[in-house]
Amino acid sequence: MPLYEGIGIVAEKHTVILDIGHAFTKCGFAREAGPRWIIPSQVKNSHTGKLRKLWDFKDRKELYFILKDFLHMLYFKYLVVNPKDRRVVIVESILCQTDFREVLAKVLFCHFEVPSVLFVPSHLMSLFTLGISSAVVLDSGYSETVVLPIYEGVVILNAWQALPVAAQAIHRRIEAEVMEKAKVKTLASEPKPLGELLAEKGQTEPLKETVLEDIKVRTCFVAPFDLGQKIQAYESGKRLSGLKLSEEVPEPPPSPPDVEYPLNGEKIMTIPGEIRNYAPEIMFERSGDEQSLASLILDAILKSPIDVRKTLAENLVVMGGNTMLPGFKHRLLAEVQNLLKDPYYSSRLPIKKIKIHQPPAKENYIAWLGGAIFGATDVVTTRSITREQYLKREYIPDWSDQMWTSHSGRGRS
Repeated sequence: MPLYEGIGIVAEKHTVILDIGHAFTKCGFAREAGPRWIIPSQVKNSHTGKLRKLWDFKDRKELYFILKDFLHMLYFKYLVVNPKDRRVVIVESILCQTDFREVLAKVLFCHFEVPSVLFVPSHLMSLFTLGISSAVVLDSGYSETVVLPIYEGVVILNAWQALPVAAQAIHRRIEAEVMEKAKVKTLASEPKPLGELLAEKGQTEPLKETVLEDIKVRTCFVAPFDLGQKIQAYESGKRLSGLKLSEEVPEPPPSPPDVEYPLNGEKIMTIPGEIRNYAPEIMFERSGDEQSLASLILDAILKSPIDVRKTLAENLVVMGGNTMLPGFKHRLLAEVQNLLKDPYYSSRLPIKKIKIHQPPAKENYIAWLGGAIFGATDVVTTRSITREQYLKREYIPDWSDQMWTSHSGRGRS
């Protein structure tokens, strides 16, 4: 008898909770305080042996095979349970592609024959960890940052804000800076610039994404507000001077110490200190549309009904792996407080304080933990889509779709 079947007989069969992100996937069971595993959202191709990211697909057919291999790995390598005996709760973003969620449901129902599936929005699930019903939720993950206000459990969908600035943008800046400024030394040679060393070896890919992620986590931090303003002014002055639009070059701000990062057994890369706080600064720089993380929060509150704005401002929830950088929350509060002094916001938002909640979990799995709490309630049995319902209609309603009433059997057929 396989191991996973034996475990299913002895233990209580809790619901499987999945949170499939662009960079990492959290998986585990309901009623648990944290995910069993946090793994990269990628799978090895059985034919070529190369790793494929889940979100890099050409069509639904290709996505079907990618998800089938990925879920097979989740169930039989990491969770070690029989999928036919477990309900599934999928924690998803409100901006999740329709093709992705429909193909995911097809794989679960048709290939793994799970008994039921329930899709829940990640922003709402983050509130379950705190026991609150109203908040502005900022989710900064790998590819984008999304801000969504929620009042009394109802999503104010027309007020959502998004900006394509998150971990991926930080990685690209780290990559550009280390290629230009970092030096690598070996036991047999003097230190050389990283770009020159890679050019000698003919490498087309500078640094792997996992290396850039590790450099960010181990060495980078978010600068305080005053230092951040000096960094932005200095970089802006350098650009203007380089374009000959200004003759004055600003004084460089103080930088933290350089750090040594081991590339492999023989190579040691020296990362200049200025990169450590300059790379994360991209999250707080104004975009071409004069948007930043602080403006996303205030614009979301401003677009909400006037009688709920004070409540929303006093309940800010920050989640996503990108927000785990040291100093992020402190800088975010300072940026919002500074932006509130702008005449555009001060005349429309007479708010004095912005308060951030401290959830009982790390920021990268707050939504998963909310799904684990939600998955332990009776709602899973009443609101889930069963396999029989799916095979009958092959329809996956959106979480806000009014057709859900009739589809779930509580309304007319």
